Amino acid sequence: MMETKLEYYFKKIKEFPLPEIFAVKDVCNIHKKKTELLEKLCKNEAVVIDKSTKVKEGVVIEGPVWIGKNCVIGPHAFIRKGTIIGDNCEIGRIEIKGSVIMNNVKAHHHGYIGDSVIGDGVNVGAGVVFTNFKLHGADIVVEGKNIGRKFGAIVGDNTSIGCNTVTAPGTFIGPDVWIYSLCSLNGFIPKNSIVKHKPVHEVVDKQLG
Repeated sequence: MMETKLEYYFKKIKEFPLPEIFAVKDVCNIHKKKTELLEKLCKNEAVVIDKSTKVKEGVVIEGPVWIGKNCVIGPHAFIRKGTIIGDNCEIGRIEIKGSVIMNNVKAHHHGYIGDSVIGDGVNVGAGVVFTNFKLHGADIVVEGKNIGRKFGAIVGDNTSIGCNTVTAPGTFIGPDVWIYSLCSLNGFIPKNSIVKHKPVHEVVDKQLG
């Protein structure tokens, strides 16, 4: 059964620099709260970055965006509007749009995080894509609840996501999950799980091939 309670996914809400973003009934409502909060924090589509955070060469940031303390952004990151990044994050050559990135997240490599909430201590491998829009443009419905046309993934604390994994719109991944490379995910992945992708390979001698 799908789980949408905040406490199921996130144990360090009080440590996040903007804990009020989680003053909602369930995780499906975080994006609405984020939009309201950014309107107050980043007037006139401003970009707010703590002075302790380092922004490297080639970074593009489109406000409104709020970034916390002791982060490293770039090189060549693309941070799009509607994004909040917490403290102590390492964000490399990746595109992030309309998302909440909690503390201590590592996303060093190329990929895409769209309209998602990424929990404390999550590691995002190279080539990982959190898709946020259905091919036919229909609204995303989770257990009978319409959560809008654009909604990526919810990822719980301390989850590790292997290279070239793709999540479908409206994917919910619990905390402490290991996701092996090349997985294609949708629906609900419960906490403390391991998700494996096991393609079948055939190895033959060149002379017989």
